[in-house]
Amino acid sequence: MPKNKTKMSESIRRNRAAIACYVITISVISGAYLIEAIKGNRTFTYFFTVLASLWIPGAVVLFLHTTRRCIDVIKYLILFGFALPWAFMLFTANNDLVFTYALVIMIALNAYADRRFAVATAITYNVFNVGSVVFYALLNGLTDQDIVTAEIQLFLLFLCGIFNIFVAIMSGGINKEKLDDIKDEKNHTAVLLDKVLSVSSELTVGIEQMNQKMKQLSQAMDRTCYSMEEVSTGTSVTSDSIQTQMIMTGEIQNRLDDVNTHARAISDSVSETGKAIALGSVNMNNLEKEVAASDKYSSDAAKELQELENSTKQMQSIIELINNVADQTALLALNASIEAARAGDAGRGFSVVASEISNLANQTQNATGDINELISSIDQKLLDVDKAIKAFIEGSRRQHDATMETVKSLDIIKTDSKDIEERTGGLSESVSSLADANKSIVDAVENISAIIEEVSAHSKETYESSIRNRTTVEEMMEIIEHLNELAVSMKKD
Repeated sequence: MPKNKTKMSESIRRNRAAIACYVITISVISGAYLIEAIKGNRTFTYFFTVLASLWIPGAVVLFLHTTRRCIDVIKYLILFGFALPWAFMLFTANNDLVFTYALVIMIALNAYADRRFAVATAITYNVFNVGSVVFYALLNGLTDQDIVTAEIQLFLLFLCGIFNIFVAIMSGGINKEKLDDIKDEKNHTAVLLDKVLSVSSELTVGIEQMNQKMKQLSQAMDRTCYSMEEVSTGTSVTSDSIQTQMIMTGEIQNRLDDVNTHARAISDSVSETGKAIALGSVNMNNLEKEVAASDKYSSDAAKELQELENSTKQMQSIIELINNVADQTALLALNASIEAARAGDAGRGFSVVASEISNLANQTQNATGDINELISSIDQKLLDVDKAIKAFIEGSRRQHDATMETVKSLDIIKTDSKDIEERTGGLSESVSSLADANKSIVDAVENISAIIEEVSAHSKETYESSIRNRTTVEEMMEIIEHLNELAVSMKKD
């Protein structure tokens, strides 16, 4: 690398470090004065004045660094671009600690390790610092406490400047020692070069021998490449066949999985059907019991109706007897009335009794007539109920017969469902066995395919390695020839 380019690269790196510290410092100071303006300790006019004095030279420094212009001038712009606003803040400060901002920049400018620049930095900041102390003393006077603070301010900044100069001198001395070491290494390199020239003759002979060996190796690599190309072609064809077989076995496996899935679905459906048939059989047995109970209740109701019919017939006999008694009573009353009329006044009382008995007989006849009509109506309704019950009994018998036939059909369906379930289970087991066997075939084919692919990969890798080795051999032969030419040239020189 050229010397001036190396120096420029070093200057750029030093500028980058110093500018980073410089920008951070003025950013922190700007933030601090913004807070002071917000708190009311400073006016915003004062804040914007400080901001402009800090960032205008800062912007110039950033522009020159970005465009790689005036690289050696940037450090002086940083020095005076911060010194002037710092002096303004120092002369107008409300706090004695403002002078400490210069310490940060003086430390950052150590990145340049330049003794003269360090002296200029120390003088500049100490002059402004002494001037601010003198200005404050003339303006306000100094108390004992102010004298102590001024002494600390003067000595601290003075010591910082001395230390910066000392660091710059030390860095220059270290760089000088490094240059001396480089010169020593250069002399040592010259001695080594003489030794290299002394062995160049032997190197020429060795290179010739190596060249012959590399030619033989190149021929062997050509034969290896041809053989590995044939192996790679064969393994590729075999791998394609294996892949086709894998696809076919995979399709078979998918079909078997579908069949197994459908068989399981059929088995589950048949199992559910069996449960439903069993539940239906239980319900039909309960229905059969209910029909039998209903038939019994119908028979009992028919018997009760028959007994009620017999009772109505007996009631009709009793009503006829009551009618006969009423007729006889009416006849007796008539005879009594006739006899009372014959007796004259002596039979009036008996005539009244006979009249009452005749009325009672008439009422009895009327009542028995109503009862007879009511019994006739009840008897007719009992006949209707008897017909309905007989029809219900006949329907219950037919329902019982149909229920029995349904129970028999359910038993047959249940038996057939069990047979289907057993056959479906056998089919599922057969499909599972076939799927396991096909899976074993798939695994075996995959293993074979993996082995073939591995062999193909190794053969391809070996082929590619052989190609690379052949290329390397050719490059090595070119390098050997070049070395041979260099050795011959060095020997001639």
